Amino acid sequence: MISLLSLMWTIALFFALMGALRGWRRELLGTPGILLGFFAIFQFDRLLRGSLYLLLTDEQTFLLQMALYLGAIRLSYRNLLAFREDAQRGRLRDMIFGGAVGFFNGYIFAGSIWYFLDINRYPFPQLLSAPADTSVSFQGVGALPVVLLSGGLAGGGGLLALAVVAILAVIIILV
Repeated sequence: MISLLSLMWTIALFFALMGALRGWRRELLGTPGILLGFFAIFQFDRLLRGSLYLLLTDEQTFLLQMALYLGAIRLSYRNLLAFREDAQRGRLRDMIFGGAVGFFNGYIFAGSIWYFLDINRYPFPQLLSAPADTSVSFQGVGALPVVLLSGGLAGGGGLLALAVVAILAVIIILV
């Protein structure tokens, strides 16, 4: 069985490879959707848990959160903004930067899925279980994006909001 921490970093590496192949501009256009989708679900979680989620099981809540999150990601990677292709596409520097942005996107994506699993008490016991207290994955919960960007599981999300605004500003400047 693979640990959740290993799975998260493997997904981040896969996103890095895709980012290197797609290019940094396209990958950078996907970043706000990944961050904004996670930010919206994180910010409205307390409100939804007191209303809509009361009607749903943990499995249904997780699936609804994933559907909303994947929808936001799909829209952001659709790249509705048109931009001209670089004549120097494929240069090593551009591939490295695309890989770095892709790695960040993959980290946010995989960490968000792990966060949704965690707050819904790992709703699929036949597929996966909560990490044991002595496991590397349990200790790796501190590496989740929600912990680092929002001040912990009970944090307000101030740094996450700042990250979303900063990424949007970078995209407006670069594209």
